Amino acid sequence: MSEQRRNARLRALLGARACYNQRRVTVDCVVRNISEGGALLVVSDAVALPASFELEITQRRRSFNAQVRWRSGTRVGVSFETQAADDSAGPAQAADMASRLRIAERDNTRLRNRIDQLTEAG
Repeated sequence: MSEQRRNARLRALLGARACYNQRRVTVDCVVRNISEGGALLVVSDAVALPASFELEITQRRRSFNAQVRWRSGTRVGVSFETQAADDSAGPAQAADMASRLRIAERDNTRLRNRIDQLTEAG
């Protein structure tokens, strides 16, 4: 088999989830290697994956629109769709960003209160 990838893939062992059917169906999988353009997934039942789906990698806090390029047993090669800079984030990314923003705002308020306490005491 000849190499057709544009970017070299890095070895990985990351838990992931393939989501499709408007996020009503999820399939757990493992990312074995990854690059900017795609990944190798190991799935218990590769046949259950549709031709395109959303791949969530929780450890990296990333989500990709994935296209199946090949299947072999439990192994699935996918490529990631590139999104234009002006595309809006998907629902999972928006919820994740909102959650992270709330945490940052709470931490900011706590730190400001602590600074006020220290400047009043000193």
